[in-house]
Amino acid sequence: MSGEAAFAVATFHSTHAVLKAEKILKDAGLAGVRLVPVPSQVSSDCGVTVRFAAADAARAAALLRPLADDLQGLYVEAPGGWVPFP
Repeated sequence: MSGEAAFAVATFHSTHAVLKAEKILKDAGLAGVRLVPVPSQVSSDCGVTVRFAAADAARAAALLRPLADDLQGLYVEAPGGWVPFP
């Protein structure tokens, strides 16, 4: 992963929540926001996740609080896989 920007993902129970999260993060100006398939090491009910720059993980967690009931988890890319974001 050296030389590459690290990413984070937020997983949700529904595709509707993923779409809402994408809009919230884009409207807030977070870098690299886009929908992607859920990484194989991360579990999700709907199979699609929203990806963004790992440097924005704390800010994303705060922005996504209104979706807490649908949020499964936040994960940050790390060497060898994905780790839960506190």
